[in-house]
Amino acid sequence: MKKKFKKVIIINPFGIGDVLFSTPVIENVKISYPDSFIGYVCNARTAPIFYSNPKVDKVFIYEKDDWRSLWHKSKFRCVIAFIKFLWQIKKCNFDLAIDLSLGRHYSFFLWLLGVKKRYGFNYKKRGFFLTDKIGMEGYQKKHVIEYYLDLLRFMNLEPVETKPKVYINRQDRLWAEEFLKKRGVSKNCLIGIVPGGGVSWGKAVDIRRWSKDKFSQLADAIIDKFPADVIIFGGASEVNLCKEVAAMMKHQPIQIAGETTLMQFAALLSMCDVVVANDGGPLHLSVAAGVKTVSLFGPVDERVYGQYPNDPNVHKIIMKNLSCRPCYNKFRMPPCRNAKECLSGIAVDEVLCAVKDLLKLSLPQHAV
Repeated sequence: MKKKFKKVIIINPFGIGDVLFSTPVIENVKISYPDSFIGYVCNARTAPIFYSNPKVDKVFIYEKDDWRSLWHKSKFRCVIAFIKFLWQIKKCNFDLAIDLSLGRHYSFFLWLLGVKKRYGFNYKKRGFFLTDKIGMEGYQKKHVIEYYLDLLRFMNLEPVETKPKVYINRQDRLWAEEFLKKRGVSKNCLIGIVPGGGVSWGKAVDIRRWSKDKFSQLADAIIDKFPADVIIFGGASEVNLCKEVAAMMKHQPIQIAGETTLMQFAALLSMCDVVVANDGGPLHLSVAAGVKTVSLFGPVDERVYGQYPNDPNVHKIIMKNLSCRPCYNKFRMPPCRNAKECLSGIAVDEVLCAVKDLLKLSLPQHAV
């Protein structure tokens, strides 16, 4: 007989895309244990995704850089603060943990706190403190979500929900509607363009981005050929990037970069008919919001990190079949020796055709 757990904690300290990949885990845990209390450990950047999720009862923010900074300032204060953090988790009396961190220290803390069942992946033999684990060498050849669903099956929970999901509250939707109204959006459709993304890669982020000039050419071509408004999206670190893309255009797009909360960003994305994006968090936020997408994949394996599920009537993946790609493997990126050909080789017309194919399904035939 399957044990019924009452208090479940899920851990995923990674970026927006990664935590969205874990949302089917939340949905299926709630289906299997409908009366359970669910806690989630994540970083500050992704926390708003779970604040708005009605299936998550408590969010615990673990920001590694903040702890490191506090440790350097005052070891005593850091230890006291960390004990308080662990005590907040301890008070919840979790009896099941699903650790998606691929590390060893989270499961160690869970063991220390007395969480009896601790499931996760034994990546690089780091799962010593897990009670039940699946061996793995890294995410390869199948989607990250599939790995998470396999972990649920390993727990004797047959997945019912498999799609990533984001919950956008009424306040954020109303904000997005008002924003578009003020900007005079009135044409038949709205196309979102995200020239940035992939912020979690830090200084190496450019290696997974299509060029600014091609994004600007694409935006102009969309406005020329379709009855559409174009909105250029970006985060706080991408303000200049979005301005540069807009400045290269002959048309005037709508711009919004660094002016929204994460969930306002998600609300605006959800109102687009199609979103064109690099591999990164905004792409997966669009997918989770139920928006049609065109993705641009370079060094990263689209089978592992692409849109899920990849229905060609809803999502298009543009990538080049080169012998050197995907070169990002087992969380490692080798130096590029081919002038980023995997992305530079993607033509504007290829992406435009993908947008047109998706619009045919939602606009009158004469419009496209």
